Amino acid sequence: MMTTRALYNHLCEQEAQRLADIDFNSSYSLEVDINSIAYRPVFLSTMEEQFMSTLAKEQIRTLVKFSGTDHEDVVKWLFDFETVFDRAQLQISNKYIAVQSYLTDTAEKWFRHNKSTISDWSTFKLEIIKAYQPSLNQMLLKMEQRRQLPHESVLEYYVDKRQLCSQADP
Repeated sequence: MMTTRALYNHLCEQEAQRLADIDFNSSYSLEVDINSIAYRPVFLSTMEEQFMSTLAKEQIRTLVKFSGTDHEDVVKWLFDFETVFDRAQLQISNKYIAVQSYLTDTAEKWFRHNKSTISDWSTFKLEIIKAYQPSLNQMLLKMEQRRQLPHESVLEYYVDKRQLCSQADP
């Protein structure tokens, strides 16, 4: 379906009317579980919706698994996950479910052992960082030893160095 200016104006008018019809003085309870609310943009065409769905799937496929070895950066791994999950518009409860399939080896065993105390996404993030974040001395040493590489731009080096600083002192 092609979206014409007239159709777009009509859709805007419908939305304005829908919003105008909302009764804000209602007597029913306004308590809502925040986890049940999700932002879902209105797509103007099925092609656009299919594109966004495909894009989200591709981004999720690029995510790497976390095994818990010393060379893996749990904070960066979580940041990458959070970024892709937010782009894919996953709800918080779905983030918690999805991340479990990206744990392997020691990290998977750690999760299975601690699953009874990790009930949601926020708790998962805190607990996995506690379990796998390197010591402050290791982070400071890594930050101190970081040098600009010959092929690396000043901006790339600066951004990486700032990231190391923020990991050492959040």
